[in-house]
Amino acid sequence: MSKRDLSRAQVAELIDRFLNGESRYPQEWNDFVECSQRSAEIERYRQICYELDPLVNRPEPIDPEGLAKLKSLALELRSHASD
Repeated sequence: MSKRDLSRAQVAELIDRFLNGESRYPQEWNDFVECSQRSAEIERYRQICYELDPLVNRPEPIDPEGLAKLKSLALELRSHASD
């Protein structure tokens, strides 16, 4: 599976790692938000993350609404992971 073929569960895990400061490598988040996905559904989620990136991927102050939206996306993705 390539970086362009992520599943719902994988994207939820990636968002969680980013939010927790536990990315697998320094550019993991950037690689995701900057690389389009083959699945139209996952691409829609990636686009939302791309739009939120300037609000959440920066030094303080980090936008609390942006963080809340990312947390919500991870929950949504996880709740539909087995569909």
